Amino acid sequence: MAIIRIENGQLICQAGDALKELYVIGEGNVRAVFPGGGLMMRKGDIIGIQDIKSGVHSCSYLAVTDTALVPYPYNGLEQLLTLFQAKPNVMHLFFTSSARFSCSLLKHCAQAGRQEPGAYVLDSRSTDNVFEKAAYMQTRSDIARAAEIADASAGDDMSDNGIPYDRVIPPAKVDPVARKKPQPAAEEKQQESNADEEARTAAAEKAVAAAMEAVEIPAELEDSLSVILAFSECDEALAQRFTEEVEAYKAMPDKDGTDDADRRFRLALTGDFYKLYTKVFELSINETNLPVPVRLFLNFGFVDAQLAGVSNSVYLLSILDTFSGEPERGVYTFPEWLLAVYNGDKEPSRNEFDMDYPAYLRDQKKNGKINEAQEKQLLTSNIDKVRFELENVFPVVNKITFGRISTFCPLLSEHNLMKPLHTSLVTPGQLHKALDAIRELDFSAFYRETTYTSEEFGIVREYLQVEILPDFILMPNAGVRGAMWQEIEGKRRLTPSRMMLSVIALESIPQLLTRMVGEFRWEMCKRVQGARWNDISEPSLTSQYTDYIQFYKKNRELSPDAKEKLRLSLQRAKNSVKEMFVRDYVLWISYEGNGSPRLNKVARPILFAYCPFAAATRQNLVQHPLYMEMINRYKLLLSQKLHHLDMLCNKLEKNYGTIPEEITKQIEFLKS
Repeated sequence: MAIIRIENGQLICQAGDALKELYVIGEGNVRAVFPGGGLMMRKGDIIGIQDIKSGVHSCSYLAVTDTALVPYPYNGLEQLLTLFQAKPNVMHLFFTSSARFSCSLLKHCAQAGRQEPGAYVLDSRSTDNVFEKAAYMQTRSDIARAAEIADASAGDDMSDNGIPYDRVIPPAKVDPVARKKPQPAAEEKQQESNADEEARTAAAEKAVAAAMEAVEIPAELEDSLSVILAFSECDEALAQRFTEEVEAYKAMPDKDGTDDADRRFRLALTGDFYKLYTKVFELSINETNLPVPVRLFLNFGFVDAQLAGVSNSVYLLSILDTFSGEPERGVYTFPEWLLAVYNGDKEPSRNEFDMDYPAYLRDQKKNGKINEAQEKQLLTSNIDKVRFELENVFPVVNKITFGRISTFCPLLSEHNLMKPLHTSLVTPGQLHKALDAIRELDFSAFYRETTYTSEEFGIVREYLQVEILPDFILMPNAGVRGAMWQEIEGKRRLTPSRMMLSVIALESIPQLLTRMVGEFRWEMCKRVQGARWNDISEPSLTSQYTDYIQFYKKNRELSPDAKEKLRLSLQRAKNSVKEMFVRDYVLWISYEGNGSPRLNKVARPILFAYCPFAAATRQNLVQHPLYMEMINRYKLLLSQKLHHLDMLCNKLEKNYGTIPEEITKQIEFLKS
């Protein structure tokens, strides 16, 4: 059954609505709202369970976090009885939830009617309080209904009037909280400080476990590995070996073991995974109707529903038909990226030695592994370009984005999912939202300088800026890192950078992107500066920052405390100047852009000079004493550039009656 995803703040159903489905809360929190108050519902609770007799929701339910619901259609008690007879664990889950909801109502009722410690008696006749009466009657009714269903499922015919709660569930399985009779207020408060909370936690954990057990493996995912192997047409030896490896991995008590035997096993399993992935993708190129397990394998590294977790597998199945990248906006799932390479829309990525595809072939020919004729043939063979990507880039980047290199395994496994899957799956919308937030601060991050000439307008040479946004490639794993893999394609500077991250991102996407943009800033400057990237006689981001780090001990502008912080930071960064810059860039975007200083007085001007904030941010910071001088200096340089373009525009309008779009865009860029 498909899991329903509800966003924070969304109304699930309203009081008075017909009860058509019961919902098990698999993740998140829901507030049940009724006249006079409300209750918080959590994992394992069931929305609507108390209204199965009336068939109408007595409460409104609002998601107070992002929430995952498992729906059970409801057409009457007979349908529930059939479900309970087939699945006793589901019956226990439903009764436990009903008891927990009823006890929460009792507690609310007591608190609402209590006038003095120990004075409250739970009796609807003892009060005129409307909410108190309603809560009491609802609670009594809930318990009676649960008992009625329990007896019906056991074959007994029982009235719903005055049934003791201890008949609802066998004593050994009763929620300890639910079995407690209502206590005077003072005693109840005493209990809440000890056994009550512990019992509720234990009951909730049992309920969640039961909810997860209630989700069955869908028919489409049964024996997924066999479907994948059959599609791959791999040899029998690989099929048998990989099957045995997957079963052994599933059975491992510690899948992240670090002894030599564990590492060797994962290495062998990983090698066979990549062999299988290559075969499956190549056969998928001309196949229009891929089996579901094959699509999950290519996109997520999925091989087995139990290994991935049944509820996770059900979720992936539910979103599979709508899951995709947006290549037109530069976001690719990994299979989409490979297809783009195969179709000639994209060139293969550089390998781990920073060699692009043509350079790799030249090296192969130089070392005698291929001849000149083979080199020419391989240069134009799209399938060989794909194989280069799969063999020389995929294994390296997949491990990097996974992040935990010593325990890496490319198979989708539930034990690696440290966050709920529905909150971790990366979408194009999330990426562009995070990217736009960075660009709102660092407006020039993806602009490249280019030379513009026009005989039509008599322009000999103008240096203009053009924005080229990155390509994002979603690797089929659950990981914690991003990788800014290359800043341009080949040697063409006006091409997109390539940023890789896991399709299931277990870290914050904005944080991952901020780091990658910092890496891009550094690598792009090195590309533009060439061999002189660290030559201080030619000022640039990389040269000035490198000089600052290399000679910080002699810098009189830095206090002893600042120098000590730098020393420790360098140790943590393993003496990498690039890593130091990336960390400062993250602080620049995350804090300094909001007027919260984190950098020292030497690093801040370097960042401001080469990664200036957008106009709106500069305006907010202009009165801040730490930024005032830098902003005023920037305004002066900006006015000089705009004055030059204003003069050019006046000349163009006078001589040609119009202004080229390129010049107009440059003015807009400078005013950003």
